Amino acid sequence: LAEAAALKKLAVDYAHPERAVEVDPASFGRNYFSRPSAVEQEDEDDAEEREAILAEAAALKKLAADYAHPERPVEVDPTAFGRNYFDRASAPEQEDEDDAEEREAVLAEIAALKKLAA
Repeated sequence: LAEAAALKKLAVDYAHPERAVEVDPASFGRNYFSRPSAVEQEDEDDAEEREAILAEAAALKKLAADYAHPERPVEVDPTAFGRNYFDRASAPEQEDEDDAEEREAVLAEIAALKKLAA
C-alpha cells in the first residue's frame, strides 16, 4: 500500500509540474560548476581568438543581411572615396550618337556650300 501511495505521488508530481517541489533541508549537494569560489580563467590567446571569431561572424551576418535584402540602402564610409572619370571637369566631353550624326551632316553641308562659293 505504501508503494502504491508513492507511485501515486510520483504520478501527480509528473502530471502537474506547476506544483512546488518539496525539499528536505537535510539534503544538500555541492555545485562544482557555478560555485563562487571557482576562479574563471581564460587564456589571453583564447580571448583574442574568440573576439576575432565574433567579429568575423558579425561581418558575415551583415553581408548575408545585405545580400538577402537588396532594398536596404548602401552604407558608405565618408572616408572612402573614388575618382569619377565621367563627370569630372577635365574629362573630354562625349557626344551622343544623334549629336555626332547631326554634326557630321552640318559639316558636310558647310563643305558643300564652301565648295559652291569658291
